[in-house]
Amino acid sequence: MTEYDRPELEAFWRLARETLEGGGRSAFSFRVEDAETAAVLGELLRKPISHPARRQISLARLDEHLRAHGSTLPEVLESVHGRPIGLSTTQEASTADAVLRFALREHGLLGEPWAAEWIEHVRRYGKIPQPALPMIANQAAVVLARLRPEPRRWTTRFALAGNDLDDGRPLTRIVHRALALAGLDWERAGVLRDAYGDPVLTSQGYLTLHDTLEADEVTVVRNPRLLESGLPGPLVVLPHGLTPQAKHHLDGKTVLCHNDFTPDGIRVVNEVLAWTGGTAWRMSSADYREAVATLIARGVELPTLNSRPVEASWDADLAGTMATTGLVVTEEHVLPSLL
Repeated sequence: MTEYDRPELEAFWRLARETLEGGGRSAFSFRVEDAETAAVLGELLRKPISHPARRQISLARLDEHLRAHGSTLPEVLESVHGRPIGLSTTQEASTADAVLRFALREHGLLGEPWAAEWIEHVRRYGKIPQPALPMIANQAAVVLARLRPEPRRWTTRFALAGNDLDDGRPLTRIVHRALALAGLDWERAGVLRDAYGDPVLTSQGYLTLHDTLEADEVTVVRNPRLLESGLPGPLVVLPHGLTPQAKHHLDGKTVLCHNDFTPDGIRVVNEVLAWTGGTAWRMSSADYREAVATLIARGVELPTLNSRPVEASWDADLAGTMATTGLVVTEEHVLPSLL
């Protein structure tokens, strides 16, 4: 006799099978009549059970308890009753919908605008085996309940669900789908791939997810030489653009942003301002014309601009002025005026 086929649990497993095979329900009610049943059920669920009492048993939670100890609900029912779970295609669909609805309801998500479409997508295209669905649906709901665009609480995939949120995993697929339906992605939901990749260079040194940028107002630049040269004010240096770590550290800051007068530089400033609501600093068309005139007068050879920049969100004339002039001005070129 195993811990699962104790006589005190006979009615419990019968109700679990009837609920799972019947479709349309994600939980069943079980009456705990005596101390022996309460003790055995308490061992199974790893928590104290009172008696006499009626317990509402979630299939998803029950499957989660069993998986934590190396089994699944269908496996236990097959072992106890000597036959596998039998579900028709119609029953599988009905049961999947019920399991997904229950998971969202348990975590306050069933009323979200994306919930109905997400349930249908996961049932039809999620490619999750029926026995694994209760656990994965519950995991997904736990993760999604923690991800809110405002206020963002930055975290990592591993912190949310360990390796289960690695690329290609079932949980990753269905969480990503829910985010997409909500108009979000990993970064907008505040989820980094890891805590330590691409640390951000600042006046305080390199910062990772576990560090805090100790300034409310910061200046964002591209070139580390501006930090080396002692440019006043707390600095955030983004040589590779607005990375996920940079988004984390710039959230909630008052930002001034400078970059190169190049297509990449204009694109990065656009992205930083869109993310932070910040202000471009010394990046107007007038600043560009003044820099070009000053540098040429000093005999500086400026690189040729080979492509037209995108429109600058802060200055409608800048892209056209740069395209007409046809010269590149980098942060290194204007470093003395910035200091």
